[in-house]
Amino acid sequence: MKQQGFTLTELLVSLVISSILLLGISTFLIAGKSSWQTQLRLTSSQEIERFTVLQLRRAIRQAYAIEMVSDEKVLVLTYAAEEGSRNCLGQLQESGSSYINRFTVSDDQLRCNGHSLISGVKSVRFAYGVDKNDDGRIEASEYDSAPDSCCLVRSVEFEFRLSGINEDQQPMIYSAALRRY
Repeated sequence: MKQQGFTLTELLVSLVISSILLLGISTFLIAGKSSWQTQLRLTSSQEIERFTVLQLRRAIRQAYAIEMVSDEKVLVLTYAAEEGSRNCLGQLQESGSSYINRFTVSDDQLRCNGHSLISGVKSVRFAYGVDKNDDGRIEASEYDSAPDSCCLVRSVEFEFRLSGINEDQQPMIYSAALRRY
């Protein structure tokens, strides 16, 4: 009589081979998911940085003046409203009036006039550029941590740290000139 089926040894060998294959496949899937999540966090971080730079540069370039209450952590900008002018929250401003936008960071959010613009911003540092030697340029040494009452601020330099994946990365320094310069 002929034997049918598999021996115990054959079953154990096939079980070991199947286990090794499943372990390899699951390791590959876990590594892929981890890589995907890291890439997603990097993309999100880059988007936060891009939006923050865009918002601050646009606000600075459209401003008429820097308020004296500004410092390293707070940027207060004054605007002369024209037809169709909007504040940082998108609210239409009356033509011929003036209005103020106040930028700060709190609770990991860039805020304007107390309202959150974007999450993921851990801290910000502002510096105010004055053309002290009247050469038409603002050198790095001409930036101070607060506006000077004797001279008009012509440019604002800012850097910020993001929360999360690249929190420890050295921040980039950005700058923008005010509208009238």
